[in-house]
Amino acid sequence: MSLPHLASGQVASVLPLGERLAKTPTTAFFKESRLEVMRLVLTAGKHMPAHAVAGPITVQCLEGEVDIGVEGAHRLLRQGDLVYLESNVMHDVTAISNASLLVTLVLL
Repeated sequence: MSLPHLASGQVASVLPLGERLAKTPTTAFFKESRLEVMRLVLTAGKHMPAHAVAGPITVQCLEGEVDIGVEGAHRLLRQGDLVYLESNVMHDVTAISNASLLVTLVLL
């Protein structure tokens, strides 16, 4: 069962989940024809294999630490850090500690 998306004007919190993180699923806040925003939740050690998306994306670390591999180079993201990736950039993500990320995708 999919979770409902936000309605226009509806407010959602992106504050750190803290103790609730391990029990909180990844959630798409909304998806429109050209834009999707989601909270990606990763427990320590969880790895997302290398992939690329057709449009540009941003990944903001809301809590925890993740290693983002970007075309062979590694970047450490901590709470408050944001990374921008151009269209079609290969990347992977590994959670160093329990983490939640705010991901914004431009859909082409």
